[in-house]
Amino acid sequence: MGQSVEERGRVLALLKHNHDFPGPYSLKAIVRAGDEAAVVSAVAATRARVLDVAERPSSKGSYVSVRLRLHVPSAEAVLDVYDVLSELDSVLTTL
Repeated sequence: MGQSVEERGRVLALLKHNHDFPGPYSLKAIVRAGDEAAVVSAVAATRARVLDVAERPSSKGSYVSVRLRLHVPSAEAVLDVYDVLSELDSVLTTL
């Protein structure tokens, strides 16, 4: 995610405060249409286990919102998922 050590520590503290680990975690990625499978594959290659995937195309069909429900072992694993997604050119943003 291109963060400093201090910023990463702050984000980890927030994740640990707001979520129980190991446990479920949901996120959404906005991707170019046709690249949804690459997002799911990239996340599946991390320590997170994909539980559910829901896709919703944009009104013009250019983009797809991919909602992922995951089971993650730790807050660090959540950041690993975001790091992997940030490396994909097809991912426009993650929420």
